[in-house]
Amino acid sequence: MKENLTISEMAKLRGMTTETLRHYDRIVLFKPQYVDPYSGYRYYSIFQYEILGTIKELRQIGMSTDEIKQYFDQRNFKKSLDILKAKHSELLSKLNELAELEENIREKIVYLSEVSREEELHEVRFREMKSRKLITLHEKINSNLELCYGVIRLESMLTEKAPILASNRLGIIIEEADLRANRCEEPSVIFVVAKNKAKIQKQHLKIIPAGLFACIRYNGELLRNRSESLYKLFEYLQETGYRITGSALQIMQVDITITDNPNEIMFEIQVPVQKNSKPLPVR
Repeated sequence: MKENLTISEMAKLRGMTTETLRHYDRIVLFKPQYVDPYSGYRYYSIFQYEILGTIKELRQIGMSTDEIKQYFDQRNFKKSLDILKAKHSELLSKLNELAELEENIREKIVYLSEVSREEELHEVRFREMKSRKLITLHEKINSNLELCYGVIRLESMLTEKAPILASNRLGIIIEEADLRANRCEEPSVIFVVAKNKAKIQKQHLKIIPAGLFACIRYNGELLRNRSESLYKLFEYLQETGYRITGSALQIMQVDITITDNPNEIMFEIQVPVQKNSKPLPVR
């Protein structure tokens, strides 16, 4: 064992690179105990191990070199404790953000795995759905250009991490009056389905009541290619004795964030319905 170490020896001892130690020397964070004036070789004392070990640990918890300099400047118990508390709070905030991001990604993986093996296109299915809150600008979209700007504005209102990517939350509202009049290509209002914990300003909130929905899926564009599916759904409802009870939702199931293949882009139209009452028997 020896007291004085070369830069290579100190770097190896503490699991660092020699360039890291040179950098710390240049920014006056951790300087060698002695520099040979003739050769320029740096020599460190083994008794400097504690300082270098502290620097390494503080870097591992995310402190910048400037923050570490502040940490070492006139150190005392209270100052060190306060700095560590502040860094701990910062790490907790990052952990919460990562946890939210992980939850969103996990939900997207589950959803995409399910949608890949669900029902065939152009088939009408009935599903009971819970009440949903929509975030909407209450503005009708007339073109794909307006759609792009509308999506950006809606995304700016969300505080979630990666909120819309690969999820069945973005869509448009097809008004009940248009459904009843078979106006399938009318301009529609864009929306995002809100998560339960989301805080929504009243002017941007629309609530979709729970109930029975007739659903049909198809490939195509958001503002086009839906007429055929809607007409098929209308015909099926008439044949099976159901009536429309409100505005429909057209929700994107697989979008351009997932695939470049237009044949894989998928939408689902969800129409609230109710079974027609049976007529009273004639006496």
